Amino acid sequence: MADLPVSILVADVGAVATKVGLIDLVAGEYRLVGATRTLSTVDAPYDDMMLGVRQAIMQLEALTGRRFLNAENALIKPTRIDGDGSDAFVAVTSAGLPLHTVVIGLSRDYSVASAQQAVNSTYAVVEHTIAVDEESGRWGTTASDGRAGGASAAVEKLATLKPDLVVMVGGIDGGAVAPLREMANIVAAVGAAMDESQRPLVIFAGNREARGQVAERIGGLMQVSMVDNVLPSLDRLNPAPLQAEIETLYRKRQIETLPGFDKLAAWSEKGVMTTADSYTRVAEYLARKYQLRVLALDLGAGATTMIRADSADMKRAIVEELSVGYGLDALLQRVEIDEILKWLPQPFETMEVHAQLLNQAVHPYSVPIRWQDVTALNAAGREILKHTAQVWANQVRTRDPMVGNDGANHLSAPSELQECDLILLSGAPIARGSKPTALLLMLLDALDVRGIFSVAADSVGLVPAMGAVAAINPEAAAQALENDCLVTWGTVFVPDIAVRAGEPVVLNVQVEPSRGGKLEADVKFGSLELIPLGEGEKANVELRAGRGVTWGRNIRGNVFKREVQGGTVGLMIDARGRPLPLDENRERQRAKVQQWMWEAGA
Repeated sequence: MADLPVSILVADVGAVATKVGLIDLVAGEYRLVGATRTLSTVDAPYDDMMLGVRQAIMQLEALTGRRFLNAENALIKPTRIDGDGSDAFVAVTSAGLPLHTVVIGLSRDYSVASAQQAVNSTYAVVEHTIAVDEESGRWGTTASDGRAGGASAAVEKLATLKPDLVVMVGGIDGGAVAPLREMANIVAAVGAAMDESQRPLVIFAGNREARGQVAERIGGLMQVSMVDNVLPSLDRLNPAPLQAEIETLYRKRQIETLPGFDKLAAWSEKGVMTTADSYTRVAEYLARKYQLRVLALDLGAGATTMIRADSADMKRAIVEELSVGYGLDALLQRVEIDEILKWLPQPFETMEVHAQLLNQAVHPYSVPIRWQDVTALNAAGREILKHTAQVWANQVRTRDPMVGNDGANHLSAPSELQECDLILLSGAPIARGSKPTALLLMLLDALDVRGIFSVAADSVGLVPAMGAVAAINPEAAAQALENDCLVTWGTVFVPDIAVRAGEPVVLNVQVEPSRGGKLEADVKFGSLELIPLGEGEKANVELRAGRGVTWGRNIRGNVFKREVQGGTVGLMIDARGRPLPLDENRERQRAKVQQWMWEAGA
C-alpha cells in the first residue's frame, strides 16, 4: 500500500467564498495548520475559479511562511526537504448552478410526489410539475381549456420554462403502458417546439415496461436516460437510481463546465467532489464512530443543506432556491415579510429589513457590520431552516400501504429530525460573525429538535471539505476535524412540556462543574436558561422534572443525571415548549422575542 500523504492542501470553492487550508503533522497529530478565505472567481468578470483558489493559497503562504506555488503558479508537490509544497491537494465545490427541473408523472399523489422527494436530495430545483391524471386529453388538453387538442396551462408553462432537465415518472413496474405513451407525447411535442440547443435532458424513472416506447417517441429529439422505477410498487420508494443519475448529469453539465474546473480537477488527487457529498461523509463518519444521531446543516450563500445520519442510515435535503445569500430574494417571494419580522424584536422596521435582505441577495459576499443587519439575516435564516426541514421531512416520509377513508394513500411523518445527539452548523452566518448564542437560538427557533444534544460549529468553513480529505487520508481528516475544525458550543436540553395551570416551575437543575462548586436553579415554563460552562469543562448535571415534563422516548423517570461538556455557549435549557408558543399579535410576539434574546445572551 502506498504511503498516505502527510501534508494536504484542501480547497472549498463556493458560490461566494473560496476557502483553502493546510493539514499537516504537528507533534505526531494531524492539525489544521492554517486556513484562508477569499471571494470566489467563478462568475464575471473573472470567469476562472482558479484565480480565487490561487489567491487563497498565496494568503496561506503569507500566513504559514511556506510556499505552495512555483514561479509558474503550479502546485509544488510533493513536500520539499525545505518544507515548501504539499503532498496532496483535494477540492470540493458548490459553485455550480442547480439543474432547473420539471417533473411530469401520471399521478400527483404517487409518482410526482415520489420524484420530487428524490430530486430534493440533489443539486436540482423542481420548478414545475405536471400530473397527467389532471389532464383529460391528448397533448395535455384539459377539460377547463374548452378546446380539443390544445395544450393545457401546465404544459404551456413547461414550454416557456426551458428547463435543464425533465424527469418522467409513473406507473408501477409491470403496470399499464398506454398512459406513459401519452406522457411521452407531451414531452416530445414540447421538445419539438424548442430550438435544438435549448431542449432539456430527460430521465425516465417510471414503469420499466414502457422504456422502449418512451425512448422511441422522444429519443430522436432529446437525450434520454433510463433508470430504475422511482416507485416500483405502491408501497416501496426507490429514489437512489434517479438521484444518482441526476448527480451524474449535474456534474457533467453544471460542475465540469465551470470556468477553470479542468485545471482544478487536474490538481486534485481524487477529482473534485460536490460540497454536499463531502459533508455527507463527515456526518456519516461522526455517526458511525461515536454511535450518534447527527444533524449536519450548511447554511450557504448559494444553497442550504440538511443531512441526518445515524449508525445505520443517512438522509439529506438540498434546497438550492433558498439560501442566506443569493436565495434571500426567493425567500421574500415565498414568505410574507411578517414571517421574518416575527423573529425580530422592536424597533426593526419592515422596509429596512426588506431592503437589507434584498441588498444581501444582490451582494451576498458583503459582510454586515451592524447588529441590526446580522440579526435580520439570522431571522431570515430561521425561515430558510424551517423550509429545509419541511423538504427533508417530505422526502423521508414512508408510505403507508393502508389507504385512508378518503381514498388517499397517506404519508406518515418521520420523527428522526426531533431526535439528535449532535447538531453541526456550517455556512455563511458563522463567517459573517454572528454570536454563537444568537445562532444557537436561531437553531432552536427553527428546528423542532427535542431531548438532550450537543451543538458544534464549523470554525473555519472547511468542515464540509473534510470528507474529501478522508478519501486520501482518513486519519488526517478525522484528527483535523476534531482538533481544529469543529468548535463545541455546548449542550442543550429541550424537554417536552405539558404544564398544568398553576405550575410555573417545570424543572430544577443542579450543575456541579469538575473544577468545583455547585449551581442550582428553578426553570420556569416559557423561559430559556443559560448556564456558563467553558470549553473543555465538564460538569455533572441533575435535572428534576415536574409533572408533565419528559425528556424523550429514550429517557425514563423525572430525574435525569449525566456528565455533560461545556463550550463557547455553555448549557442551554429551553423550557419554552414545543411547538414554540408564538403570538399572533405582532407587538406581543416581538416583545417575546426580545425576552428570549436576553435570556439566551443573543
